[in-house]
Amino acid sequence: MDMILAIASTFGLAFFWFIGAIPAGAGLNLALPVAALIAWISYAAGVAIIVLIGAPLRTRLIQRFNLSLEHDPQKLFWRAWDRFGLIGLGLLAPITVGSQIGALIGLALGVAPARLLAAMALGAALWSLAIALLVAIGVTIVQ
Repeated sequence: MDMILAIASTFGLAFFWFIGAIPAGAGLNLALPVAALIAWISYAAGVAIIVLIGAPLRTRLIQRFNLSLEHDPQKLFWRAWDRFGLIGLGLLAPITVGSQIGALIGLALGVAPARLLAAMALGAALWSLAIALLVAIGVTIVQ
């Protein structure tokens, strides 16, 4: 029963706060690879949910925040998007805005849902590995 609660807690935490889920999972006595895998699955699930309901949400956000999707190289946002694109979003979203907001940004910019899900899941997989390694190093140092 404790294992199921640890898995559910890690999954729930990763859904909203990816960067803290792996250390929390380790603290709940999950093996680091298991905690990293659960956090990655949770993050990808958050992206998938947004991708599935994305089109109506994209329209609503554009109307509500009066967003202009016209490319304007004078604006910081568009300069960053031109420079880093989908790869940058996939790598930065897990440690900054999270899965849901990152997916919304990608959809708002017109990224194809399948490409968005793949890029975001790949970015989260890389961060899962990095965070798990850092936690393992930290545990080794403390012991």
